[in-house]
Amino acid sequence: MANNPHPQRRDFLKTAAAGAAGAMGISAFKFDKLFAQSTGGGWVTGMQINPAIDNKRVICCHDPLMLGNYPAAGSAVSALFTNQNLYVTPAVVSTNMDEMAMQLAQKTSAADAWSTIFRTGNSGGWGSTRVAIKVNGINGDIPTKDTINRPRVAVVKKICDVLVDQLGVKPANIVLYDACDDASKPYGPYVDANDSTGTKIRAAPVSVRAAGLGGFQAVTLANWDPGTKNANGSASCPADLVNAKIDILVNIAVAKMHDGPGGSYGYGSVTLCMKNHLGTFTDSGKGQHSGGLHSLKAQLEINQHAAVLGGNPVRQQLCIVDALLSNGASGPGKSADNRTDRLVMGTFAPFVDYFTANYILFDPTIMAASPIPQQGLTAAATLIPQFATAFGYTAPSASPATPDPGWVSYPASSPPPINPSGTGGTSGSGGAGSGGTKASGGASGSGGTASGGTKGAGSGGTSGSGGAGTGGTSVGSGGTSGSGGAASGGSKASGGAGSGGTGAAGGASSSGGTVSASGGAGATGGTTSSASASGGSARTGGTTAGNGTGGSSGSAGSTAKSENSESGCDVAGVDRRATRWGAMFAFGAVVAEKLRRLVSGDKDRSS
Repeated sequence: MANNPHPQRRDFLKTAAAGAAGAMGISAFKFDKLFAQSTGGGWVTGMQINPAIDNKRVICCHDPLMLGNYPAAGSAVSALFTNQNLYVTPAVVSTNMDEMAMQLAQKTSAADAWSTIFRTGNSGGWGSTRVAIKVNGINGDIPTKDTINRPRVAVVKKICDVLVDQLGVKPANIVLYDACDDASKPYGPYVDANDSTGTKIRAAPVSVRAAGLGGFQAVTLANWDPGTKNANGSASCPADLVNAKIDILVNIAVAKMHDGPGGSYGYGSVTLCMKNHLGTFTDSGKGQHSGGLHSLKAQLEINQHAAVLGGNPVRQQLCIVDALLSNGASGPGKSADNRTDRLVMGTFAPFVDYFTANYILFDPTIMAASPIPQQGLTAAATLIPQFATAFGYTAPSASPATPDPGWVSYPASSPPPINPSGTGGTSGSGGAGSGGTKASGGASGSGGTASGGTKGAGSGGTSGSGGAGTGGTSVGSGGTSGSGGAASGGSKASGGAGSGGTGAAGGASSSGGTVSASGGAGATGGTTSSASASGGSARTGGTTAGNGTGGSSGSAGSTAKSENSESGCDVAGVDRRATRWGAMFAFGAVVAEKLRRLVSGDKDRSS
């Protein structure tokens, strides 16, 4: 601009946008990837499955009451799928899944949480929305195979209850399926679209392979191996998924070890949500039975396919692992040999699987009854990281002792507090001593804006919770422009980007928070813009969507080793904790106004 005293409008807007991106720690050339979304063609590097939920955020609830007085795993009684469902306590499962949804979406009510998780692009609304639920029907048409570990009925029923009762999906538009095996045998007796007793799954009759989803349609897969045993013909997929006649896909798997063909452990030694889709792309009626897909490359390819991740909004919107019971040494085709009493939930299958594998199936303290063999663990060390890297991510920590912050694990008796948008706090370190952020505590930046908090007290983190014990400095009113407490209460040495002070004063772009178009919100010292890595909350150290108050006073740390909150995803070099449209464009507007004044010769009156 130094060589152009009369900048054109296009150059002006580019400069303003670049300035906003730079202020938030985002490389301008990565701007397009930051908001990458599916265009209907499947996985796009950098896309968010749900714009309101980080791909890396995965929730795990541990509650022995879900199985009540279940007999010892491996006994003749407990081995039967029909008996497993008798011992499950549906009300406890339902309550826990509501809480998990709230933790996943970071909402303070289950209704808001489920409405955030499930979205429809159907022009006819929820009444016309069609849903497919992928269950595991392996060998379901063989009566003697009733001992196989499959998703329990109560888990599937809860999802259908939410879809029908809350969102308004018609039961006749919900289809349970496993295209590879006949899921109608194990699940058919539990399904009744017109059930009035509250005990059945309200859905259409369970699909006999792909019959309830338009039959099969051939698809081309680069990693389909026609030379593999039983790989007859090309890969097959339910036509309604291929032709986008299904609006929402829910993936419900179970926790199993998998030794792969010939004991190769070729899938990373586990079969979870991603491998569950081998049953979406094979037709055992043609003798395929997963033939042609017996490789990790094929598994990764089908989970990037448009049938799974196409659509707008993205088709596969929820992934669940029923880990009430798990398979360790017994392998995928046998009965469960560990009672693990857990449910896992997320929006993005690769991280649901990565975390479940490393933090449940590979944890000998959880799988004590029958752990995965060492050969499987050795193979997994090389293969499991590809669950992340194949989708453009850096593989997170594999240690259950130091889990990735995206893994939010808690006992049902002590769920982490919810940090919804507007209450402060994002991901962080699990408390950093005062419910804070990665290095400090209450997000400040501080104490609001020039008209926000009063001397920091009660805003932006009170003294004792915000950063360096001041919460919002006493300079005028909780941190003025240019200060914002870059050294007190700030997050990641930035003064609390987007929390505890986001107003027009509230701190310059380099400290004190992300600037919005207006002053702070009274005593809370924050507006609706999102925090990046500050704020914090009890037990989890904060969750992503926070801003506002900048951290809950006295909510220090975690009481469980893995009670962590989400970290921003590191795809394409972007920290998604600092990627909220409102904050970015509001900041861009402020920068634009400053530039306009400079160009026009007006005096800049901002302080």
